[in-house]
Amino acid sequence: MNQNLIIFYFFIYIQIYYPIDGVTNTLVDNDTSSTQCSQMSENVISRCMEPILKYSNNVQKSSPKNAKWTLQSGYAFKELCSLYKDFQKCTSSITCHSLSKLGIEASYHYMCGEGYPIFEKHSKCFSEIETENTYLECKNNASNEMETILDWRQKDQIRYFAELCNVMENYLECCKPYVVNKCGKQAWELVSKITTDSLQVTMPNCNVNKALFI
Repeated sequence: MNQNLIIFYFFIYIQIYYPIDGVTNTLVDNDTSSTQCSQMSENVISRCMEPILKYSNNVQKSSPKNAKWTLQSGYAFKELCSLYKDFQKCTSSITCHSLSKLGIEASYHYMCGEGYPIFEKHSKCFSEIETENTYLECKNNASNEMETILDWRQKDQIRYFAELCNVMENYLECCKPYVVNKCGKQAWELVSKITTDSLQVTMPNCNVNKALFI
């Protein structure tokens, strides 16, 4: 894949923990590590998240033919990891409990740290997968499914998260055979690690183990 297999995963996943104004945030007077973040703190976190969200959207929309965005060059992923470091600095003074902040950390900490060498090892193979019609079909199907559930984001959180879990499960199940067959078990284990770490924080009731199992 172009960087998009991993980036598109984040594009789907970031919808889980991106703050929903007036729904997910709990107001408290004094923020501490044992309390939910106040609206003010959540607003700060939202602003800190904006560069990551904007960049992942731009990469998602970019053409696979644009070499600047390929995994082989590593440009987009290095930029995302740089933005993640900026996010860490931006939110360093926030010690209250925020699902948004924890979700970002769960998703990017491994990929931009311990898992980065593994990602680089398989980047060429990933870049090849992304141009194949089989993967593009998985990506397009997930994009279409995302469009159909967006209305539930504000109306019914429980249903929205359930539907979002289904979108992610379908996307992973669709991609799995192509990644495993072409790039190997370790490459898929990388995707599995990111997914598991992230969902444990933000959507513990979303079980995609069947899609991840090989």
